[in-house]
Amino acid sequence: MPIVRGSSMMSLGTWKARSTKYQKFLNLSHVILLIFSTIIVFTAVVLIKFYHISKLDFWSMWFYINPTLMIVLGLYTFAVSVYGFLISNNEQRFLISLTAIFLSLAFLAQIFSVFSAMELRNIIKTEVIDPGAIRDEMKFYGVEGHEHITDKWDEMQRQLRCCGGERFDNGYTDWRSVGLGYKDSKAVPDSCCHEEKEGCGREKSTVRVGDTSAGIYKDGCLAILKIKLKDEVEPLMIVYACVGVLMAIVELITVVLACAYVAQISRRRRREEMFSRSGLISQMDDTLRGNKAGNAAHDEEFLPSLTSKETNF
Repeated sequence: MPIVRGSSMMSLGTWKARSTKYQKFLNLSHVILLIFSTIIVFTAVVLIKFYHISKLDFWSMWFYINPTLMIVLGLYTFAVSVYGFLISNNEQRFLISLTAIFLSLAFLAQIFSVFSAMELRNIIKTEVIDPGAIRDEMKFYGVEGHEHITDKWDEMQRQLRCCGGERFDNGYTDWRSVGLGYKDSKAVPDSCCHEEKEGCGREKSTVRVGDTSAGIYKDGCLAILKIKLKDEVEPLMIVYACVGVLMAIVELITVVLACAYVAQISRRRRREEMFSRSGLISQMDDTLRGNKAGNAAHDEEFLPSLTSKETNF
């Protein structure tokens, strides 16, 4: 079937227009992912710094896994989206294929992140904490080699203005029951004091409940955190799960668009190669016809005509 030059040029123009549409849709997807990833990282930082949930790994490992995964996934998605912008005008199939691969991994991680958020919500909803797990954590306070536990409890007690475990009014007495790990079984950490200074927590774990002159915080840290988690973090996990599902859908759509773009580029290049070969063949045919016409004219000029009646005799 002959190839019509006009229709071939129209097809190429149509494919270039489609390429531009793919680029626009991909860039729009990257913008959405940039926004979502920034929000996720900010939310994770709030959960860690304000709600201290990464410090509650003794309650459940999901308190550590979820915010850590949110930060890693947010930064990863942000980087992939920036990469997508940088190659948006580059029609190299390998680079675009990398975008699809990277976002496929992000999609799988996002599904797991949504699952971790729902698990964390269920744990918060039950409000059940193993008292033994709290004591096992607190007994390493001040012990050499467990400085991360000491720093963890000091930060919580300073920022939340609390002292001890999960009871109101007498949470500070928990330090008395686990005092073996601390330097003084009758002391509370100095971070429990209203005005913190070295040695201010000595002999304070035995003060009478209701004594307002003790100069220490008396509510347990987990008692305060449980209210915050129940009222604020639990609804936030539901919102994050919804946003995470939406983000996963956008990532999946972007993967499909990237794959379709790669396929479209491959089809266009094959078409262009076919047109190039067709044009070369046509040019060769024209050259051959010209050579034949030239040879025929040359023969007519130098060979005597067989129909001529003239003779030399």
